[in-house]
Amino acid sequence: MRVTLCQPPPSTGRVVPPIPRPPLPPWPPGDYRTVLPWDPPHTRDFLRGDSWGVTLSGAPWVPGASAEQPERILSWFVDRYPADWQHRYLTTYAGYGYTHLKLSYADSTAPPVAPPGGPPGAGRTPAQFVETCRLVQSYGLYVHVMLGSKVYQPHDQTPDAYVGWAHPIMAELMAQNCVDEFCPGWEWDLWNVPGDTTIDIFKRLGAFAHAGGRSCWMHFSPHVTSWFADGDPRGRFGFYADIGRDIDGLNYQADSSWDCAMLQARIVDTLWQFGTEGNRHKFRLDEDVAILMFSQDHPNEDDANLRGYVACCTIDDVRHTDAKVWGFGNGGRRPDGSRI
Repeated sequence: MRVTLCQPPPSTGRVVPPIPRPPLPPWPPGDYRTVLPWDPPHTRDFLRGDSWGVTLSGAPWVPGASAEQPERILSWFVDRYPADWQHRYLTTYAGYGYTHLKLSYADSTAPPVAPPGGPPGAGRTPAQFVETCRLVQSYGLYVHVMLGSKVYQPHDQTPDAYVGWAHPIMAELMAQNCVDEFCPGWEWDLWNVPGDTTIDIFKRLGAFAHAGGRSCWMHFSPHVTSWFADGDPRGRFGFYADIGRDIDGLNYQADSSWDCAMLQARIVDTLWQFGTEGNRHKFRLDEDVAILMFSQDHPNEDDANLRGYVACCTIDDVRHTDAKVWGFGNGGRRPDGSRI
């Protein structure tokens, strides 16, 4: 089993010891790849995270968490827990070898009153959100900030309105040096205008993030990979041509009903596109079986880790480009239990 220390940034002085993990469960039925096509790099662009499944025995329930599975911690709810549980969670998270932790500005700073169709916010101030980001970084983790949410932000905003809201938040987080990656918002296609409006917002936020040395990624609802205008004959290809290099890639959300073979097949459909376009954009399997883990015994953390590994084994067997899967956000580890 591979064992290394997770070293934080030199300024923090904190070293998190590795936590050995058991082997993955048996492979589910199906015809799919189970061998990694490369040795994944240890760079910021390769996502190693678990925003939905890290499980802490005895964890207290907090507002918005699952009533059925309160011990499975949502990463962006970390600021809702008492300090000792925050420490236990972050120590476990970093000890598993994860490198990226997702926070949500919208969830953390929204009022602690449940809006229609969503959980209550945490009621944190912007300054308190900065402190949470710094706490996460002190455990040697990259901070990935989701900016907006369909639950808390007005829908179908103009580019000027949305960018006018997001830019000051991004500027402050970058000035405080407490963020590493941005995403314009959760499940963008469910609450925003497609086509030019979305492209304008993405390009402006992405360029602003890049100017500050940060990366910027997209997130959509299950199986959606772009948000192009109705009737655009170029479809998803035109969408990615228009956003260009201002966006680093896609934090993909899978359909939780897919088996491993279908998961790889769906990933390939985007991999070959990215590969034929010169790998200007990177594909990450971010959200996978999270919705099922929220209220059911299975899939559990081990099941999700297996799927994260399987996703990283995917290759472009359609156009045979060198496109790869750049990590996982719903957990992952190697078959022997060691970190990827």
